[in-house]
Amino acid sequence: MLGASGALVTRAIMQALPELRFIAKLGIGYEVIDIDAATECGIVVTNTPIHSEVGLVAEHTIALMLACIKQFHWYNTPYLRQEGWRNPEHLVGTLEGATVGVIGFGNIGQAVARRLSSFETRILAFDVRNIEPTAAVEQVTLEDLLEQSDVVTLHAPPSPNGPLLTASRLRSMKEGAVLINTARGALVDNVALCELLGTGHLSGVGADVFAPEPPPEDDVLLKAPNTFLTPHVAAWNERVRVEMVELALSSLSSLFESGRPANVVNPEVFEKGLRV
Repeated sequence: MLGASGALVTRAIMQALPELRFIAKLGIGYEVIDIDAATECGIVVTNTPIHSEVGLVAEHTIALMLACIKQFHWYNTPYLRQEGWRNPEHLVGTLEGATVGVIGFGNIGQAVARRLSSFETRILAFDVRNIEPTAAVEQVTLEDLLEQSDVVTLHAPPSPNGPLLTASRLRSMKEGAVLINTARGALVDNVALCELLGTGHLSGVGADVFAPEPPPEDDVLLKAPNTFLTPHVAAWNERVRVEMVELALSSLSSLFESGRPANVVNPEVFEKGLRV
């Protein structure tokens, strides 16, 4: 079975497919798959961490940052077609000299930080792991990052305990800050986020991910002001999609040939026993 980001693979599905022995998740994240159930059922689960996907998501993150800071949600082609022009109430900002907080400093978070260096930004990073210190990046607590950052960008996996950015954490963000989310929609309390956009406490949001996906018509983020939203297309690239499928099929081939493919996300399944 090959699964994309929005395809939920639950325990019930696994039990209804007694011949299912292998699941390949296209992409890095695999939270849509019940890993515990897969392991109990003896099903091998792999993902496809394509390196070129990292750069694409990092590029998209920077694009959303600039779109929000330069107020492209306001200054755009439809605005000009309606005879709009420069508005003194909507002055554009700049990344130069800004403090950017990167939440989650794995491959994508680091790629974003590298791209930000050319904008002469101050970069703060939060990660549950220790980060190797560099002159360009300062590791801080999540609380300090939210309080000090002009732009906050999310690159962490979702938590089983609910949103990482709760209402109280969102309220602690710097007045006028921008939030970017190209990780997972479930990381943010979107109701609280939209309230802060409405009051002007936050100046903008750029998001490429939602919970669920695609978002329903009543998703609060779709109606919020000062947003720049894209439909989970950061890595929607022909070359990367082909590479993902090739890696997934390679993992399947390895399962048949050697019994242990690369990129297994539930390696304990080999100790518990595979489904036969």
